Amino acid sequence: MFLHIPGVSRRLRLPSRPAWTALVTRTGTAVLPLGLDSLSQSVDASQLDTYLDTASQSDRLLYGMARTR
Repeated sequence: MFLHIPGVSRRLRLPSRPAWTALVTRTGTAVLPLGLDSLSQSVDASQLDTYLDTASQSDRLLYGMARTR
């Protein structure tokens, strides 16, 4: 799965699992939140909720869309 940003010549490879790729293929699009601050891969659901709330309130959370062609 690659992320293409309009106006940028390179695509960003996204780590993905086959089930997620299949879902995007089946539905056509997916919304991707992009947090601008680091986040450990081992956080639990509560820590993720806190991160998303904090990042959103401080304008450190961006959104994009992935879609299939």
